[in-house]
Amino acid sequence: MQRPLLAAGLLLAAATGLLLNLVQPGLFSSALLVSAGLALLWLGYVEYQHFRSISQAYDLAMQAAHDGFWNWNPVTKKLQVGSRLLQILGYRQDFLPDTHAWLRLVHPDDVAFYNRAVARHIKGETDHFYCEYRVLASDGQYRWIASRGLAVRDGRGTAYQMVGSVTDITERRQHQEELEFLAQHDVLTGLPNRLLFAEHLQAAITEGREQTHRLAVLFIDLDRFKNINDTLGHRAGDQMLQTVSMTLRASLPANCRLYRQGGDEFIVLINPLPAGTDAMDIALKIKEQITEPIAGGENDFFTSASIGVSLFPDDAGDGETLLRHADTAMYAAKAVGGNAIRFHTAQMDQRVSLRMSLETRLRKALQENQFELYFQPQVAAEDGRLVGAEALLRWHDGDSMIPPDQFIPVAEECGLIVPIGEWVIARAVGQIAEWRNRHALVPPIAINLSPRQFWRPSVSHCILDALNFAGLPTSVLEVEITESVVLDPEGDSIEQLGRLREAGIGIALDDFGTGYSSLSYLQRLPVGVLKIDRSFIKSLVVDEGAAGSEPLVRAIIAMAHSLSLKVVAEGVETPEQLQALRYLGCDIIQGYLFSRPLAPGEFAEKYLVDRKNP
Repeated sequence: MQRPLLAAGLLLAAATGLLLNLVQPGLFSSALLVSAGLALLWLGYVEYQHFRSISQAYDLAMQAAHDGFWNWNPVTKKLQVGSRLLQILGYRQDFLPDTHAWLRLVHPDDVAFYNRAVARHIKGETDHFYCEYRVLASDGQYRWIASRGLAVRDGRGTAYQMVGSVTDITERRQHQEELEFLAQHDVLTGLPNRLLFAEHLQAAITEGREQTHRLAVLFIDLDRFKNINDTLGHRAGDQMLQTVSMTLRASLPANCRLYRQGGDEFIVLINPLPAGTDAMDIALKIKEQITEPIAGGENDFFTSASIGVSLFPDDAGDGETLLRHADTAMYAAKAVGGNAIRFHTAQMDQRVSLRMSLETRLRKALQENQFELYFQPQVAAEDGRLVGAEALLRWHDGDSMIPPDQFIPVAEECGLIVPIGEWVIARAVGQIAEWRNRHALVPPIAINLSPRQFWRPSVSHCILDALNFAGLPTSVLEVEITESVVLDPEGDSIEQLGRLREAGIGIALDDFGTGYSSLSYLQRLPVGVLKIDRSFIKSLVVDEGAAGSEPLVRAIIAMAHSLSLKVVAEGVETPEQLQALRYLGCDIIQGYLFSRPLAPGEFAEKYLVDRKNP
């Protein structure tokens, strides 16, 4: 307030002196003019110092925030950048006078995207400018920056100035790229996984329709692979998978791409399948290469493959059906003893009938209470202390035990997973109540929720009502979900999970690394625990010189801890894996190294009987 008043007074004095000098020239009026002039100079100096202090303070604020300042004139294209922005890129001197100089630093692949973002804001199509892109640094490497800003507009809405800041996000983008690679590739073999295959297959079908060409899907399953794992160990099995993938990838024609479906299953996409070319020729070559002896250190491996083939558009017009038909044909090849190739036929769809039979038995199992819950302990990595347990569903169909990986997908597909999930909730809560009546300390028990359960708005109410009816606090229960619940357009999963979290129930993100593994999903989900999938733990400790999952596991743990999430490692089976996980800072361990899943009585006898109050 003082400077405007002083400036007004000096201007009044100068005007008065000028007027007196015109009306009655003399010493007094001249002195008044000189004094006013000197005062104006002094005021200008003071204002300059004030502006300089503000600029310095702004620069310090930018440095403290690790951001760089920029100021751009959309009309003249003149650009001004702060020292912090230059420091981010490693430059000492400002050599960026205008837009053209800046665009020469922008990565060629990002220029069009960057220009569009700027143009949209200048035209008033966006409330603010924001763009993530790569810029060339002084060391010759590109750095990722996030640039944000606002346009200053005149009375007609025309932008005449834009100001903003940039943040160095290189490290964040690198982590994100690692996670995206992890989500789209198999750790053991480095091959694209089934998620990337689904994307490529859809694109290939779209292209095939437009250009009227055929394509083929080959579903490959290694015969008797389980025998190698059981007799020579998982390391030998992993070595075989790696060798097979390298052999096939190196020999496939240019129009073929290899993927790992999972386990001992591979997929080959032939796109396009040229006219006059038979997919059988490629399938035969693959089968012959797999039957060649595989050198494996002390042992040579011998295996064969069952291959199923389906064609577009002959067998199906969409990717899901095309893959399913190739899978059906593969089982037909395996049914004749393996080491065979079969093309899909309508008769093979009888396998669907068997699946329907399994669905019928599932309904009966639910009615006759054939399900059980087993419990696998979760222990602190540091000292082996029991900190929780996961409830795992088991199905006894007569004298046989049906593996979950066989009946859960069927239950998901036919919708039975919803009543089965409700049974799990009720049984888990009942078991917790029973244990708490008999034992002093019972750890939190985690149950798995299917994405299909979120199709109904009742799953959170079902859980909370069950706990309330049993008189249990919410802290006794945790729920485990997968990233796919976020992708489900038919549910309100985020709201329901938030309701559970607010009530005090812990949320864990299961099988991390096998899905989309996006940071945006982590930010959306109200999770407190991240569970690393067992496939990454399996390849955590490998022979010297072999490519293992240690860098990816390290990145996952570091990222989780940066988000204040606890980390659980699933499938820990060896002391070496435990030692590596402890070194990497993993919080909780789950796996056969400590215990297999146990029936309720066994679990209580082993882990609850001797737990006393502290």
